[in-house]
Amino acid sequence: MPQILEQTVPAPTKLDDQIAFFKANSYVILPDLFSPAEVAELNAVIDQDRKTNPFMWYCTTSRDYNCNLLLNQPIFETMIRHPRILPLVEQLMGGPICFEELAVRHKSAEIEDRPTDWHRDRDYWREHPLHLDYPQVIYYLTDVDETTHCFSISPEAAEGEILNDKTKHLERGGILNFYGKAGTAILFNAATVHGVTSRKTNKIRRTVQIYYGHPNRPSLSEVSLIPPRLWRDHTDPEIRRFYGKLNRYTKVMTQGLGIADFGV
Repeated sequence: MPQILEQTVPAPTKLDDQIAFFKANSYVILPDLFSPAEVAELNAVIDQDRKTNPFMWYCTTSRDYNCNLLLNQPIFETMIRHPRILPLVEQLMGGPICFEELAVRHKSAEIEDRPTDWHRDRDYWREHPLHLDYPQVIYYLTDVDETTHCFSISPEAAEGEILNDKTKHLERGGILNFYGKAGTAILFNAATVHGVTSRKTNKIRRTVQIYYGHPNRPSLSEVSLIPPRLWRDHTDPEIRRFYGKLNRYTKVMTQGLGIADFGV
């Protein structure tokens, strides 16, 4: 059985230490990115949107999953372009980065424990020094501990040997169950084995999942529409560039609505 790892090491706070920790583990914990007041505001926005736009809360895997809150809830841009996140991701990626996907998840109570759904979101980019194609940040918007659902990951050296077999990966790296207060986040390589550990609980878990990418690599997915106010109309050219890698979903929708002609 894989070893269950203790989350006892204090999270690094300096950029160089965060980079070193990520290189050793393919993840790094980032505590206290949002204050309790900011978390409350984000949760209030989610509550409002779930009530007003329930038809948007389904995505591809769950009726409690929304990949398009950027369309009508600009507050989530503060999570995507968080000033403590972007410099770290840029350093790890080794150059300019861009937006790939936003997903907000509301995971309800469960009547029984469920096995962790171990998976990789995408394969490694083996040509990258850290095998890093699509880093992901998961923010907790609710407190998470041993009594709730949690995110779980099997650490690995970012520059180490890749084990394609998930069972061997888990046996080598062990399992870290990520616990933290609302407002805390974890940054990790989306190719590293990870999953949701679902527990018998009467507590919900809310997360915001954000993916970043390289501007010149293929799009991660076709689920998040990028509003023209960000990639076309924003006054800041850097923000237009950051949101300017348009997935095919965005191109088809914007062309169909007469917003732009991409020849798709």
